[in-house]
Amino acid sequence: MGLNLLESPSLPNSTISMTTDVETVDDADDQGWSVSGIDNSAVVRTVYGVIGFSGMAGNALVCFVLIRVPSLRTRTSQFIINLAIADFLTSFWLIPFHMFPRAPPLSKGLSGELMCRLYISKYILWVSAVMSIYFLVAVTLERYVAVVHPLKYKRVFTTKFTLLVSACCWLIGILSPIFFFFIYDVRDGVCVFLPYPSRAHQMVVGVFIFTVIYGIPIVILLVWHGKIIRSLKRQANTLAANIAEHGPIERAQRNNNIVRRNESNGTSVGVNIVNNNNRWHLKVANDMQKTFFVVIMVFMVCWAPNQFLFLSYSLGAPVDFTKTYYHFSVILAVCNSCVNPFIYVFKNKLFRRGIFKAFRCGNSESTEASFRQSENSVQPLSISVRQQKRSDQHTTVSVT
Repeated sequence: MGLNLLESPSLPNSTISMTTDVETVDDADDQGWSVSGIDNSAVVRTVYGVIGFSGMAGNALVCFVLIRVPSLRTRTSQFIINLAIADFLTSFWLIPFHMFPRAPPLSKGLSGELMCRLYISKYILWVSAVMSIYFLVAVTLERYVAVVHPLKYKRVFTTKFTLLVSACCWLIGILSPIFFFFIYDVRDGVCVFLPYPSRAHQMVVGVFIFTVIYGIPIVILLVWHGKIIRSLKRQANTLAANIAEHGPIERAQRNNNIVRRNESNGTSVGVNIVNNNNRWHLKVANDMQKTFFVVIMVFMVCWAPNQFLFLSYSLGAPVDFTKTYYHFSVILAVCNSCVNPFIYVFKNKLFRRGIFKAFRCGNSESTEASFRQSENSVQPLSISVRQQKRSDQHTTVSVT
């Protein structure tokens, strides 16, 4: 939000022509949507173009892989697909807004009003940007419940609840920038930014935007992720103690569905199978946690400069939006929409395998077997916890 609003409040008398350009009372230079000539330079346009096209390609790849590979269709992947769609839309809107400096012509009547308030104001860009942020929160919520409260996971994350969470993310994205309808207007054939009525209004809007886009998501992400890390460490310590108690993992008979009791030591071979299975589940959960930790850190770094600049401006600090440092903060913020696919590729082995399977590369049988095993990792320890309780009572464990 700050990325868009930072461009206009500094020019309270700025107008956007119905024909092609942006004009101010004192300066009628053609600047498109920008507030200085920096945005119109070939280098900056090229940077926005690279971000936009790479973001569209990368997020389209994420959607294709997660939809194409049946074994990757999990609750987590449903939120990741929505996150990728939001990032795809954000990257897409960078192309007309930043690669082409001239605003499109406006027609008279309702269509001109909508063009001004929805398109020229960049409202549609910020709908997708905010949705992306809150789908990241939704992914973290899903991981939090799966890891910290595994026994409640299936009861909580039903199909209905998943759809409800997704709908809330879309709704937040649509409603949070709704005030664009009130700060832009068409007057005498010109799309005009309406200045804040008072300094108090500017402060309220600035604090609201910072809180919704950056403050609340960061607090939620850090708190939930901290609990995920502590839970994984606690589970790892419990697993290590259990392995130390029952000794090294033995080979079980692979051809039997029911693991028989080992009469020699009075314990079940199934205990070792459970330990091995728990260790695998814990490794998958930990790898996924590390991936999303990088995603969260990148989000924090990319959005921090722009959001703190906007908050400072809203509180009265002398921020110059025509300077290079502001445009760098904008570029850094929109970079967040194209980096997640690269993080998935470099940090997540299952996603890399999914790419090969989606394009029918490599050994399809071994890849499918790996994915069949990974299906249970969405609830990383929900099954393992129950198995652990059984193993502690020396009961047999079914291997399926």
